[in-house]
Formats: sequence, C-alpha cells, structure tokens
Amino acid sequence: MKTTTLRILAALMAILSLSLCLIACDGGSEADLYFSAGGVKVAIGDAADGVIAQLGTPASESSSASCGGFEGLDYVYTYSGYRVSTTPAKDGQIICKVELIDDSVKTPEGLYIGMSRADAESAMSGKTSETVGDNLVYTAGGVKLQVIFRDGSVAGIVYVAK
Repeated sequence: MKTTTLRILAALMAILSLSLCLIACDGGSEADLYFSAGGVKVAIGDAADGVIAQLGTPASESSSASCGGFEGLDYVYTYSGYRVSTTPAKDGQIICKVELIDDSVKTPEGLYIGMSRADAESAMSGKTSETVGDNLVYTAGGVKLQVIFRDGSVAGIVYVAK
C-alpha cells in the first residue's frame, strides 16, 4: 500500500513539474526575464532546437530520461559560464532552465555571480521581487529569476518556469 501511494505521489510531482515548465511556453519569448549569450536570446519556454543551434557547440552535453511526463530525454548543455536545460514537450524540446555558473557572464540587467547584494538589487531596480529566505525571486510572465545569495554576494542565478 505504501509503495502504491509513493508511486502516485511521484507521478503527481512529475505532472506538477511538467506543468510548471509548460506554463512558460505561453509567453517565454515575450517575458521580461531572459538570458542572452552572444546576442542569442535564451528564454524559458522557447523551442530549444534553434536556440541551441545558435549558441554553438557546448563544452559538454548530458541527457537523462525525462521526469516531466513526456517520453523522451531531458538535456543539459553546458557552455562557458552557463547551462541550458531542455525538456520534451508536445512539439519538441523546450528550454526549461538556465543557470549561470560563474562570473564570466551577466544577465541583460547586469547581474553576475560574485556581485554584492546591494549591487544586485540596484541592477534589478524597478522590478518587483519576493524575498525567499536570503534570496530574491523576480517574476515576469511565466518566468522566475532566482538570485541566490551567500555571505552577502550573489552565489547563483537561475531562470525557471513560474
């Protein structure tokens, strides 16, 4: 009985996770919050194939069985300074997460890993944030931009579906 309950809960969590990623499809490229690399707009919910092709050859690529409820694979493409994650959707792969991994890249607003909290808040002035623990979360359209702080400095920057 416990095993069945756990399987049902796991299936519900997978459906919820997929739903959150698919919500971004409704307005990913129209959202105010997106990452840009080398002039290529990388927006949550956008079709992944064209974006990944424009970004060029990643330093590494990995895949795993999709946990989002669709058959197929989730992919993680690692580039210099950032990672792009994709998941299958009904019409192909979509971008479901972008995370900055070092200080060699910035968001369009000027956020980068290692900057002070005060500078990060200044860079995002005019955008509404929610405080979650020590972190700030900015939301626009179907996208959340999570700014993670450690010891008063930006330690992580992640774009995900709302």
